[in-house]
Amino acid sequence: MDFTNSIALVTGASSGIGRQIALDLAARGATVVASSRSLDRLAETAAELRRYGGASEVVECDVSDAAAVRRMVEDALRKFGRIDILVNNAGFGAYEPLAESSRETIGSMTATNYLGTVYCTREVLPSMIARRSGAIVNISSVSGIIGTPEMALYCATKFAQIGFSESLYHELKPHGVHVAVVCPGPVRTNFRRGFDGLAPKPPEFTVLDAAAVSQAVMRAIEKRKFQIILPKSLAFVCFLKGVMPNVVRFLTARALRAASGRHRR
Repeated sequence: MDFTNSIALVTGASSGIGRQIALDLAARGATVVASSRSLDRLAETAAELRRYGGASEVVECDVSDAAAVRRMVEDALRKFGRIDILVNNAGFGAYEPLAESSRETIGSMTATNYLGTVYCTREVLPSMIARRSGAIVNISSVSGIIGTPEMALYCATKFAQIGFSESLYHELKPHGVHVAVVCPGPVRTNFRRGFDGLAPKPPEFTVLDAAAVSQAVMRAIEKRKFQIILPKSLAFVCFLKGVMPNVVRFLTARALRAASGRHRR
């Protein structure tokens, strides 16, 4: 799909999935506003975007701050006149039992992963609805469909993103605005950096590159798909959960116990 003349806002674009999405959109002709909470961490994204020319830019914004999100969107609308595509990607995870989670972690993860999605979406909607055009893609996770132990906070935010997306899909379809949610399994990024030594390693055949997730985002926009789960192996497990949830819950628990045992050894 050619995104020439489109204006795209991508959050969490300093690395990993967000950076890849921002670069792929720019490569297809879009003008990209790539955001992160740290301008320093956006330096590499900015350098890559410059290779594609055009007016793409990087901006500093903490999506958990509703006022900062409003300023970011207002600045983009003032500068470019519209936002055609919003990709809500900003987020982080932690691997720890809920009983050991601090109030700060609980608040920060909820505010970034879930409320950040809500704040950004709310700010772009009036102009999209007025134009009867736009696409919003939320980056959730397979962990938003199948809960995993020691990640209750993260799973909750990703489950919330899916429910938010499904409701908005129906709400906005009559207004010409498409809503999609992309649910990847494990991805080769820095996401696990803070807890990689604690969490069991996922099977290698389930691990994705950021480019695969980015291509799913492009497909969701182009084909007007609501939900894309990847890789196919985990998409099949998610399908089975919808058909026979108790069986999948039992098998998931066994697989996680086995993985934890191998990890401890």
